[in-house]
Amino acid sequence: MRKSLNSFHKNILKFLSNMYLICFYFVILFIFANCFGSGQVVEKKPDQHVKPIIIPPQYLKPIVGRVEWVEFPNWKLKLRARIDTGALSCSINAVNIERVVENGETYILFDTFVNEKPVRLKSKFVKEAKVTSTSGVSEKRIMIRELIKVGKYKEETMINLNDRNNLNYPILIGRNFLRGKFLVDVSLSHQLGD
Repeated sequence: MRKSLNSFHKNILKFLSNMYLICFYFVILFIFANCFGSGQVVEKKPDQHVKPIIIPPQYLKPIVGRVEWVEFPNWKLKLRARIDTGALSCSINAVNIERVVENGETYILFDTFVNEKPVRLKSKFVKEAKVTSTSGVSEKRIMIRELIKVGKYKEETMINLNDRNNLNYPILIGRNFLRGKFLVDVSLSHQLGD
């Protein structure tokens, strides 16, 4: 009886060890099949809960940075400008402002600076308007209308004249020019070329 019990235990141990080997080979085969499978590409169906990102056309606009080059074709002038979405209108550095009348039309003469040298400019007077600065101070400023070019975009735009000598940039481009044409990324600058 004892011999048959020992034999029974041996057979069980042999059976379990064979089962262990079969399981081991099965796991190895499974891993191999998943890693080095048949080479067939299985197309995964898109998750119906995930919606594709669609960019509306109003956001497909050129990106400008915090500082860009601005051209004034009528004056043959190119200056670096501060892009300011907080400003309602554009502004240019202007000192020694004079009003003159020529052939019944009122013009404004003023100086701005290019490489610290004064340049005398002339533009047609449009109106005087109250402008509030970023510090909250309101003052009347002379408004002119000039052609402004930023990148490939050109538009005649209202510009107020202001003494900006104590500021870093002689031109400030405000919302009246930016609206509808550009997206502004303040982490960038000179996105439309030098």
